[in-house]
Amino acid sequence: MNVFELENQYWRFSINKNELNFQYELQSKINNVIYADKDYHYSILTSGKRGSRYVYLAHVGAENKARKITSRNIHQEGENVLIVEGSFEGTDIHITQKFVLKKESKWLDEQITITNLGKKKVRLGYINLGFKKTLFRQNFGWNEHLDEYILTAIPARQYFGYEENRKQEFFTANDLMFCAWIDKSVEMPGFCAEGWLWGNSQGGLLTCNYNPSQMEYSRFQRLPKTLPGRGAENVDVLFGGVSLYDGNPEGATLLEPNQGYSFGVTRYAVYKGDYKEGYYLYRRHLEEHGHKFKLDYDPPVHWNELYNLGWASEKTGFFVDSTDFEVYTLEQLYGEAELARDIGAECLYLDPGWNIALGSSIWNEERFGPLKEFSRVIHEKYGLKLALHLMMNFEGENESDEFYLRSKKGIRVIQDPYMNIYCLCANDFWVKEKTRRILELAKEGTDFFMFDFTALSMFMVDDLGCFSKKHGHEVPMQRKTHAENIFKVIQNVKKKFPNILIEAHDRGVQPRHPLYYQHNLPHSFDENWGFECMWNPLQDLLSNRATQLFEYNMAYSIPLYLHINENSDNENMVQFWWYASLVRHLGIGGLSDKESAKYKALKEAMNLYKKLKPLFTRGTFYGVTKDIHLHVDDINKTGVLTAYNLSSRKRLINIQINLLRYGVDVTTAEIYNGTNQVISTINLTKESNDICQFEVEIPPLSPIIAILK
Repeated sequence: MNVFELENQYWRFSINKNELNFQYELQSKINNVIYADKDYHYSILTSGKRGSRYVYLAHVGAENKARKITSRNIHQEGENVLIVEGSFEGTDIHITQKFVLKKESKWLDEQITITNLGKKKVRLGYINLGFKKTLFRQNFGWNEHLDEYILTAIPARQYFGYEENRKQEFFTANDLMFCAWIDKSVEMPGFCAEGWLWGNSQGGLLTCNYNPSQMEYSRFQRLPKTLPGRGAENVDVLFGGVSLYDGNPEGATLLEPNQGYSFGVTRYAVYKGDYKEGYYLYRRHLEEHGHKFKLDYDPPVHWNELYNLGWASEKTGFFVDSTDFEVYTLEQLYGEAELARDIGAECLYLDPGWNIALGSSIWNEERFGPLKEFSRVIHEKYGLKLALHLMMNFEGENESDEFYLRSKKGIRVIQDPYMNIYCLCANDFWVKEKTRRILELAKEGTDFFMFDFTALSMFMVDDLGCFSKKHGHEVPMQRKTHAENIFKVIQNVKKKFPNILIEAHDRGVQPRHPLYYQHNLPHSFDENWGFECMWNPLQDLLSNRATQLFEYNMAYSIPLYLHINENSDNENMVQFWWYASLVRHLGIGGLSDKESAKYKALKEAMNLYKKLKPLFTRGTFYGVTKDIHLHVDDINKTGVLTAYNLSSRKRLINIQINLLRYGVDVTTAEIYNGTNQVISTINLTKESNDICQFEVEIPPLSPIIAILK
């Protein structure tokens, strides 16, 4: 038997070869668990034609028709690198697979390149490569207590989006196991994620894919093997490696002669503890690649006029007195600036309504006068910064013809028929003109841009694409081209005005791309969007929809940006503090009566928030529980803790903090309620194992804020 092996203090990875087969064994030396012990799974399907067969490849039965690897050449390069090379039967597709295990690293890294060595282009509709482990054997039952393992997606266990709900927070072994008689699309877990945690309450395996310039995903799936007898099968789990998910990454689906595609890095590491520890490990992985806020990051608190002034295009859902929903006036904007200054906000944010048409990115000088003068007044008279909402899709039929996405029949495609919004074709012409228009806004003193309405096609059709042969792009335009060209506009703005903060919504493609995608590339954006929890934030909080913000912060240090409608808050400011704790760049709005109790409560909350703002915007976040959050200053070893009672009765909350675990060196906790009133000061005493414990009573639907000194 030939044995090829990589080993350090964290991992032992070996490939064992005998006359009949191969065995790839992946063993953690942290917990002595063997996560893979079968032959690696090499499986692809190719097609020379487009059309129904090519589409079919991604559906049920693909594995039965897939091409397997026929030859393997394995060799080591030094102590840290192991190379596998091979070809797939009946094809000209060659694979090079590199495993890297550095001496002191917790991470085993894998990178795969596929190359077309033939003389004709090859389409790949199915790629499924990864490690295997037996989950269930028909005649023996569960393997190695794997029935106790659960599978958790990264970066959020239960994702909510437009008309989307994953339903489950995690997936049990039963979820993975019992999937007979169903289509592949609804198998559990039924989707790919940025990464996966697979383990029990003591810890487990983290596997993820990383590629900031291409849309790649991490897959975890069941792989059954049919046995004699009706319905009998053994079931393996397949993880790591690389795969195609809804045709992504697109660069791997079509290979010209002698062309290859190198996937991003697939990473494996082991974590100890519950799923939160796995999320923190993933966050450290992203931070190592630069996905974090900048050292001088200091986002101004925004005041969003939309909640008071409404949006003429939608005509519903805003707290306005009139019923005709006229567009706002210059005087009204200055009124909102006055409210922003009085409440303690630091920037006036204008949502749709400031430009000549939605998505035009041209300031409406006829209604508001020159932008330069408006910006001067906002900055000098009100002491605020200025932020603008930008739309990529656009309103009306008067734009340049190259802007319009064209269907197969050459028709301009409507993105939203209720608002007369057209789908964008993000071609080179659009990139140039959109850049020019935004730079005109930037030079007049704009401090922040939101890039929104980025959808590739209409909301009823996913990723339709543009079929125009006159726009200079491939036909149809690929999803990655659409995303990359929107990103080019962001880069063009950042090159000229690097100090302007930019939040970028998903770049308009389905499925949602990894949230680190394109971040930290040259001249990139600064912030991600807070999952649309802006319309009824209190309802989102109480229904657990906003829990994805909590989990995002454990998995990510890229700041979230979100504005919240404070009209939906209560006078205890429970909504304000929940979102202030989870959104590094906070926007507020929705109140206008300075004499109302809620307005005064928000003003007091803002006074306390601004004193603690560096901890909320630049501190390290830890989720002690879903309703207890800790923000730590890693230099001064201080912090702020927020806790929430989301029930209808007062509660006595027992708070335990492992000071050593979170890097906090404090002796007192100064407790405030949500409206800046001191409740008590508690001397903190360490119990065994550096755990500090104290109790605090919290009224119904209320927060407490504990300043740790």
